[in-house]
Amino acid sequence: MDTKAYIESGKLEAYILGALTKEEARQVEADVAMYPELTEELQAIENAMQLYTDSLAKELPSGLDNRIWGALQFSSAGAGEGKMPPKVIPFTPEYRKPMRWPLAAAVVLLIGSVLLNSILWVKDQNTNNDLVALNTKVTQMEQDQRQLSYLLSEYQKNKIMMTDTGMETIVMHTMLPGHPMAATVYWSKNSGVAYVSVDGLPAAPKGMQYQLWVMQDGKPVDIGVISNDMPSTPAMQKMVKSVTGGQAFAISLEKEGGSPTPTMQNIYVMGKA
Repeated sequence: MDTKAYIESGKLEAYILGALTKEEARQVEADVAMYPELTEELQAIENAMQLYTDSLAKELPSGLDNRIWGALQFSSAGAGEGKMPPKVIPFTPEYRKPMRWPLAAAVVLLIGSVLLNSILWVKDQNTNNDLVALNTKVTQMEQDQRQLSYLLSEYQKNKIMMTDTGMETIVMHTMLPGHPMAATVYWSKNSGVAYVSVDGLPAAPKGMQYQLWVMQDGKPVDIGVISNDMPSTPAMQKMVKSVTGGQAFAISLEKEGGSPTPTMQNIYVMGKA
């Protein structure tokens, strides 16, 4: 038996207050006889109730017991001598209303239960607040870790490019007057690897995507599309296609997924190699 759950169920209090049926009361008595924990709890509840009722009890007037005993002795002595017993004024003690201690005990238990629940609720709220704060810190730490990993990756890319003696930097400037834009291509003539950095392009509209081109013998050749996250970050993107040669590079705005040929009026930036 889970004695803790049994105690919290309130059966012992109901047993003391006489609120159980005969069958339920017998079952409680059997349970108490079997489990010492229940016996101790039952005794503790009874003691608590008794202490409460004792604190509310009103004491009898001082010396009342002596006055009653003296009157009885005087009456007995007078009757033994054949004399008329003195007139006795009956003493009516102050009426004391019987104490309804089961009800008072129930009130005490109710108040105690409310206080205990309030304490547990406050403790639970504090625990939840601590968990929320901890989760926030963990989330921030994970974001910081991802940022550090990203910066390390970019540093490694830069280091590789700096060690390549054949790396060429091509700055592409805006092709639309009144709209300052720029991007940079890092092209290794030795390996054909190309990286692009978007320095000043606006975010691509929904359903559109930037695409990088290289001009080879006067014809635009697709190098690949640029991630839509690039305009908002200082990162570089490695292009999936190799560049074997070219005279210039350009970026155009195309439908998402890219186009086999550039839309001439949507060429935003261009730069000569």
